[in-house]
Amino acid sequence: MPSPIPRRSPLGEIQSAESPPPDGQLVERPFLTHLNLRLHPDDAEALAAVHQVIGVQLPLTPNTITAGGDVTAIWLGPDEWLLLAEHHQSDALVADLQDALASHFASVVDISAGQTVIRLRGPSTLDVLARGCALDLHPTVFPPGACAQTLLARAQALLVAVDDTPTFDIVVRRSFAPYVAAWLEDSGRQFGLHFPTSDTA
Repeated sequence: MPSPIPRRSPLGEIQSAESPPPDGQLVERPFLTHLNLRLHPDDAEALAAVHQVIGVQLPLTPNTITAGGDVTAIWLGPDEWLLLAEHHQSDALVADLQDALASHFASVVDISAGQTVIRLRGPSTLDVLARGCALDLHPTVFPPGACAQTLLARAQALLVAVDDTPTFDIVVRRSFAPYVAAWLEDSGRQFGLHFPTSDTA
């Protein structure tokens, strides 16, 4: 039987295959579970069922997130959320959510293969993002826990303010990831930003 083809992250040719340093200023967070969840926000039983499965309440305030344990729930629209979790949770999380929502008008779709997350952190974060994003990301306007879908260097992206370091997670489509990564490295060159490679990891 032929050996299975190893998985490759969207930035696998840019970032070292080794685990990136946890304090790295520019790293891909590869192989996370990405689930698209749709349900009616007025369905209290459905909301409670999701809470029971993922351990956090779905955010109902526009452009906010809730996080706890291994799951982050990101508001995308009045009836749509993105759930991010560790990669090994994908199958179990989808099955548990589908079972919990079986009697409700809802959908759960695993879109993990089509997206990735790039983490940008450190004092230069806002300066770098401002070069390609029209949103005001100052913490008085866009504090930790805020999120927004926007264009970053003309690529569709979802920006999530993680903490006040500041740290931002940038969720992008797989096909956009190499371009966005190259743009981030170029824009952050003066600040010494680069993805960890086998020479620096």
